[in-house]
Amino acid sequence: MKTPQEITKSLYDKSISFLEKTNKEIFIGGILAGIFVSLAAITSVTVCSDMNSYFGQGFTKLIFGIVFSLGLIIIVLSGSELFTGSNLYIVPIYEEKRYIKKLLTNWILVYISNFIGCLILIFFIIHTGVFNEKSISVYMINITKAKLNLTMSQAFTRGILCNFLVCLAVRVGEASDEVSGKIMGFIYVIGAFVINGFEHSIANMFFIPVGILLGANEGIYFSWKDFFVGNLLPVTLGNIIGGAFCVGTIYYLIHYRYLEKKRKGNKSKDNRSDKYGNFTA
Repeated sequence: MKTPQEITKSLYDKSISFLEKTNKEIFIGGILAGIFVSLAAITSVTVCSDMNSYFGQGFTKLIFGIVFSLGLIIIVLSGSELFTGSNLYIVPIYEEKRYIKKLLTNWILVYISNFIGCLILIFFIIHTGVFNEKSISVYMINITKAKLNLTMSQAFTRGILCNFLVCLAVRVGEASDEVSGKIMGFIYVIGAFVINGFEHSIANMFFIPVGILLGANEGIYFSWKDFFVGNLLPVTLGNIIGGAFCVGTIYYLIHYRYLEKKRKGNKSKDNRSDKYGNFTA
């Protein structure tokens, strides 16, 4: 297992890799991640839609959180691009200002492509007939109602706490070089944000539009403005703060000296070797 300092170094290297990816790579990876989050969302809803009356609210939330971890597991192990996870990649701009424009461009691109991925899965799921099951449809509508009833300040703070935990889950998973270790790390930490009802912008791109569509069929009308302005906007801003600053920046500040030491060590090795990698001094 990696030390905390080695995790920071590994994520720093991944940050550089993220910033060097082409728009095409970001866009396709983002669509896939949106699909994967949406698959995790509908799977969680299907599993838990009728559990509450049998096992109670607490146990139902626990199972929902465990199942929802499917999303991050697939995203990380398949190498796709999730907006909330990419918020960790802010760190290189503190050393190279030239990365600022590329970071913002990639964040916007991955955010839009995540939304497209969610919309693609919404189209397919609606046409599968899954929501013909009354308990699943009602459960999804109730999720949407709860999310749209949040105040903007509640949505914002829940967004911060959500991505604080999501990015911590990425860090915990990064500690292990084994797939099993990564999965165990993801499940417990992702489960915490789901169980507590914190708000994930990309997941909401699936949950709320589906709930709006299903609600309309039942004569329950939710506002698209409430979705975009009242929920998605504050949640997105909260996610950025929770991931970029509360995790990415904080651990960079803690481990800055370690990163500097590693870089100086690498430069020293480079200076001592010729073009064939042989030591010259």
